[in-house]
Amino acid sequence: MHRSLQALQFYTSHSKEDIARLHERIRSSLASTESLTDTMIRITGQPPLIPYDEDAVTVDEWNAFLAGKHHATLADFYGTLVARPILDEDGPLPDEEKEPLPTLSRSQREPEPKHRKKEKVIKSSRSKRPVPWGWIALLILCFLLGASGTYVYSTYFADSADTKPKATVEKPVTVEKTKEKKPKAATTVEDVLYVKTRSSNIYGEEAMTTLLYEADFGDGYRIIKKKDGVTEIELSDDLTGYIKTSDTTKRLEGEPLADETLLTWANDNLDTSFVTGTLIDLIGKSGEELNSLYGPPDRTYPVDGRYPDNIHQYWFYGNHFFILKDDKVAAIDWMETSITNEHLASLAPLQLETDTTGLVTSNSYRIQRFAKDGTVSRIRLAEQSF
Repeated sequence: MHRSLQALQFYTSHSKEDIARLHERIRSSLASTESLTDTMIRITGQPPLIPYDEDAVTVDEWNAFLAGKHHATLADFYGTLVARPILDEDGPLPDEEKEPLPTLSRSQREPEPKHRKKEKVIKSSRSKRPVPWGWIALLILCFLLGASGTYVYSTYFADSADTKPKATVEKPVTVEKTKEKKPKAATTVEDVLYVKTRSSNIYGEEAMTTLLYEADFGDGYRIIKKKDGVTEIELSDDLTGYIKTSDTTKRLEGEPLADETLLTWANDNLDTSFVTGTLIDLIGKSGEELNSLYGPPDRTYPVDGRYPDNIHQYWFYGNHFFILKDDKVAAIDWMETSITNEHLASLAPLQLETDTTGLVTSNSYRIQRFAKDGTVSRIRLAEQSF
């Protein structure tokens, strides 16, 4: 999963020279012992919105990432970098060349060049015959070297599409098929499943008699074991549950986004007026910390046996609520939004959807949409805890 949609878009909209140039700039920055944060600022002029868990990355790790080795931090870094405007390179040479310019000795000798020009004209006229031959030989050599370099370059980078220039009809058909397949390419993780129905009951035993709680569309779990029609899933470090296999899927369309891309969309499209720091600062907070920030909740669930849930607590504040698991915030829900599946798809093509639900994931988080009534919907920002 080292590629993101931003990287794919960058590859399709830029030349191979531009891509290679960007990769070399990153490699050069990392070789100078700069961190990922410094490299982001140096190339885009902007710091990352979220500090990197592994800020120091070696050139060898970067080369391995380009070769296809998974590296979650570099995937987030690269997806964010190519999604931003990239600055032109600024080398040290212009600053160094500015030092000799202020000298006044040349400006004081302005009358003298006129005499020197006359002398040069005379000298050039005397050496007129031998000089052109030397220049001609040099130009011919440069031409041959340039032609050879061009041939090697075109031969090295030429794809099958370049070796068959006359296939003008087949060429666009091949490209169109590739573009159609990319959005439909499914990401399959062998040990993780997602709820694909509007809701699905989670039970405490294989016989499926003791209801623990009701899982929502898009909720994800790590698979423990598959049995006949039933899958055992991990609910916490010391608790497992059981769900109907037919209510789940291991396949999501496309690939996960960079965390920063998903969180930026959430900040721009959801009501975050209650957030004092950042949204991810709230993930993992305890009930005591929520009380300290917002006071006692307006109401909580489960209460009076309604909506039974033996795993989670739901703390409501105004038009949003927090889902706590093991007394830690695992998700935030916004109850009254006008966001549609089409609106959510402006973030990225939906990876899982029905007429009333939608799902988009990043490496560490996910956004789930549930239609409520008419144009009203509920949006959940949850941590991918597996």
